[in-house]
Amino acid sequence: MDTNYGMEIVRATEIAALTSARLQGLGDHRDILNQTRKAITKTLNRLAIDGVLINDRFINRAEVFQLPETLGKGGETTDLMTIALEAYHSAADGKNNSASFAVIAKAGSIQSVPNLNMYKIVVGPQVGEVIDINQAPVTNVKRVARALRKYTENVTVCILNQTRHTQLINEVRSCGARIKLIDEGEVSGCLASITGEKADIYIGYGYAPEAVLVAAGISCLGGYFEGKIFYENDRDKQEAVKHGINDFEKIFRVQDLVRSKEVAIAATGITDGEFLEGVRLTANGAITSSFVARGETHTYRMLETHHFFDFKPVF
Repeated sequence: MDTNYGMEIVRATEIAALTSARLQGLGDHRDILNQTRKAITKTLNRLAIDGVLINDRFINRAEVFQLPETLGKGGETTDLMTIALEAYHSAADGKNNSASFAVIAKAGSIQSVPNLNMYKIVVGPQVGEVIDINQAPVTNVKRVARALRKYTENVTVCILNQTRHTQLINEVRSCGARIKLIDEGEVSGCLASITGEKADIYIGYGYAPEAVLVAAGISCLGGYFEGKIFYENDRDKQEAVKHGINDFEKIFRVQDLVRSKEVAIAATGITDGEFLEGVRLTANGAITSSFVARGETHTYRMLETHHFFDFKPVF
């Protein structure tokens, strides 16, 4: 890409986060999701690109505001992916770990995936390729411990707190590893595992589109990922074929989901989470915490932005 778009797309995630923060804790899950999606659409449409939208998990959902197929006011053709509001139930209920994300990449480099469940394992660059999704969770946890030169009891495993993970949680506990359970926000959990600040490994089922966003993060930061789509029936397999996926046993890695280093990712916290702090409202504005990274250079920035609504209202 001719332009470093990271600092452009972070403005979109900031506006989305500020919009969501105004509705935080009010309990209306659908409204906070729709208002945030409208806000990020408006901001992304200001970019000088022809951004082709990839992997919108809410596509064709009648009750959800639909993002356009292309975003931007015209210019370089790019792939574009956004999760305007991850963990929207948590944001609406005033709970932790909600954030806004956007990814921009060279045209044709982001893999389209179906809206199906995917089993994922994510680790940081210090761990590398020692994990194997076909091995038992305990085996992978112990491999991470050896790579990090930690006792198994000092390894932290991030897992979504869901019923389907009961067996997984019990297995991890059996080897003595620490567990960090999160109710929502798997992308934040994965990014936290990549940086190694609050977790060492992420394991569990989540959504396939979120895996693509995580892969973009690894393209910019380093780390390692393996994922396997879970097919419940032939209809799921037919849906995968529409996205060019014919190998139903395929183990997806970063290079399968993001096929170029010409990629940038941005994120802004909405409520305090595993990866970013949430929006803090002030007397005349707000403070946001954001993250921007670029694949070509592995440059990343942690941004604290002070917004003053008296000078230029955001809403």
